[in-house]
Amino acid sequence: MNKILASVFSVCILIVSCSTEPQPINFGKDLCAHCSMTIMDKKFGAEMVNSKGKAVKFDSGECMVNYINSETKFEAAQYLIVNYTSEGELIKAEEAFFLHGGNVNSPMGGNLAAFNTKADAEKMQAELGGDLMLWNDVKKIDF
Repeated sequence: MNKILASVFSVCILIVSCSTEPQPINFGKDLCAHCSMTIMDKKFGAEMVNSKGKAVKFDSGECMVNYINSETKFEAAQYLIVNYTSEGELIKAEEAFFLHGGNVNSPMGGNLAAFNTKADAEKMQAELGGDLMLWNDVKKIDF
């Protein structure tokens, strides 16, 4: 019976340890995987998580895009980005609405912000300017 319990426990540990759940960004402590700067601004930031649960974190969406477009071998199961209107909240990049350009002042100067809803993005667009876009278009930008 003890061997069965030990086996079940081991399988549970393996399942939990291979979770693709996002890991919170520790602002002021975590370093960007692309540029090595400390991730500071809670309106920006991004994260990729692979199928084994390993997360790489970025100080901005443009650093994540540059990392994706580099020679990296990291195969992400999830692409996440901080919601500009809800500091520190990670949302799925594929479902986000992005504002690029205008007076968006992201940490690396790529002028990119992400929003959970189109309405939020349009509201900020009226205030800051810039172009509204989706993830597939953002990945094509040469920051």
